[in-house]
Amino acid sequence: MKKVVVVIVICALTCLSFQMKKNQKDVGVLLHLNFQNEPLVLTDKKYVTKTNDTVSITKMKFYLSNIALELEDGSEYNESPSIHLVDAQTLSSLRFNLKNVPDLKIKKIRFAVGIDSKNSISGNFDGDLDPALGMYWAWNTGYVNMKLEGKSSSCTNVKKEFQFHIGGYLPKQNALQEIVLNVPDEKGTIVMDVELSKWLDSLSLKETNSIMIPGDKAIAMAQKYKNMFQIIE
Repeated sequence: MKKVVVVIVICALTCLSFQMKKNQKDVGVLLHLNFQNEPLVLTDKKYVTKTNDTVSITKMKFYLSNIALELEDGSEYNESPSIHLVDAQTLSSLRFNLKNVPDLKIKKIRFAVGIDSKNSISGNFDGDLDPALGMYWAWNTGYVNMKLEGKSSSCTNVKKEFQFHIGGYLPKQNALQEIVLNVPDEKGTIVMDVELSKWLDSLSLKETNSIMIPGDKAIAMAQKYKNMFQIIE
């Protein structure tokens, strides 16, 4: 009798698990890194910003983390763990999947650009948090949230280079930026444009061409680049 009960329970759990999976889906996130509405080309292409700086981009890397989806019934899906390093030099980093999302219409996506204080001090150096990837400073400064490097004749230094390594997680140095975007129709994939010109158009590289430590300047710069992220309807 006990064996029969065990079999029935196993069958019930199997059916429940199957039903739960049936009501879930994987949702892709695809990033388009652009400059002036064209795919970003590293090193070999020159762009002119609205502030008349001629620039070439040699490196662009940033973290997306704490991704959440607002669903049509008012509930929320939270990815866990949720840390993705995006690198313009690595095409595979421009796409990832959110696993086991409830099979409902997605209204909004929320995410952070950077690494929060919890993950900065967790001591977890696995995967995209590996310091070998070049995005970690030290225990008291944490991770680089956004790294942008390039060249411009407008820069006043000898090498005519600009470097923005933006980060910081301590209360008065927190450069983490939270972004919320409407999702009009994901069709299995949320396509997000990252329009770099929106950031560089707001700068004069003659005046500002290097930020390499946490602080007020880094926070102000982070508030400028948060405007790059958009979903085109």
